[in-house]
Amino acid sequence: MTGLFEREVGDEWRTLHPRVRDRYGLESGENREAVGVGRMHDLDRHPLAVPALWLGAFDDFLFPERGTDVPFTIVTEPFVDDDGNEALVLRRRFDTSPPRTFVDTLRWNPARGCLTDLFGRHGRIAADLHITAEDGALALSIGTQWIRMGGRYFTLSSPLAVDGRLRDWYDDEDDRFRVSAAITSPLLGTVFEYEGAFRNEFRPLEDHATPRPALGGVELPGENA
Repeated sequence: MTGLFEREVGDEWRTLHPRVRDRYGLESGENREAVGVGRMHDLDRHPLAVPALWLGAFDDFLFPERGTDVPFTIVTEPFVDDDGNEALVLRRRFDTSPPRTFVDTLRWNPARGCLTDLFGRHGRIAADLHITAEDGALALSIGTQWIRMGGRYFTLSSPLAVDGRLRDWYDDEDDRFRVSAAITSPLLGTVFEYEGAFRNEFRPLEDHATPRPALGGVELPGENA
């Protein structure tokens, strides 16, 4: 199978830095996961967004803490979903006080022809993801967003919808990956943001003590959602 990120990026995939291609080209058949370990130089949020971020923390989706030089890890694990499509689950741990986890699950959405990201352990918030190659870096932006209520997804529109951007690249001089991300709102401006660096290694997949939060049984938003 073609890796999830490579499928979305398309022909521009070959223009990415080789280390970026290696890290984000994970496929389920390789029986390995990517583990990044580093520090967030800056982790911040808007004070008026704290109540919503607190709610997100209950489902491992965003959190209200802020800080500088915060240790973090990110584990990226490929799997095959219930429909036989390539998918990825990403688990981020930030050593704030208290420590926080941010989980999301990426799956190919045939109805929309792009990736859909299910945020948190239960995927109550979902969004289209659009990924491109920019000067060797991986650039991600959030498109249409939904909230799941009563088993159905409902579209979020402005001013509730946000804009999300992430850029991930490899710094040859420092021999590390660098990442910057920001979520902005038409009401508040920057809601949540971070900037950091990490080193990556690959580890064999092993049996996990807890079930993988694959969300394979959650129906994705369709064209008319």
